Amino acid sequence: HMDAFADREPARLSGGQKQRVAIASVLAIEPKVLILDEATSMLDPKGRREMIAVVRELKAELGDELTVLSITHDIEEAASADRVVVMNDGVLAENGTPAEIFTGADQLRAFGLNVPFAEMLKAKLTERGVVVPTTYQTTESMVDWLWQSISKK
Repeated sequence: HMDAFADREPARLSGGQKQRVAIASVLAIEPKVLILDEATSMLDPKGRREMIAVVRELKAELGDELTVLSITHDIEEAASADRVVVMNDGVLAENGTPAEIFTGADQLRAFGLNVPFAEMLKAKLTERGVVVPTTYQTTESMVDWLWQSISKK
């Protein structure tokens, strides 16, 4: 989606645009693995959403031809992954699906990590006596559940 910027000086591109150009340049050599190290850390919320969307589009388009390894401290970003690997002082601490990893909120906090918003919301609602889903919920699925719960009343 960068054709409109082909004649622009690279220094005048936004952070998200620069990252798109960088990803495109790497993809030009058709790698089997794309490693992103804190790819969204310097972006504003809109740029972050766009970058995550670009990576999802690539993965959907290329499927098993491309493995994406994203190194991030952003729990919400990690929560949308197929698998999550938690490192603690360079040692593998956890490895599993987001559902397996993020339901262990206390363990994540022990590693100095945050808990996804949906899991924090479930905990707060439970403290107030609300019966919430016991299965792992993404933010989107938690919003859907809340909407359905409110709509029934």
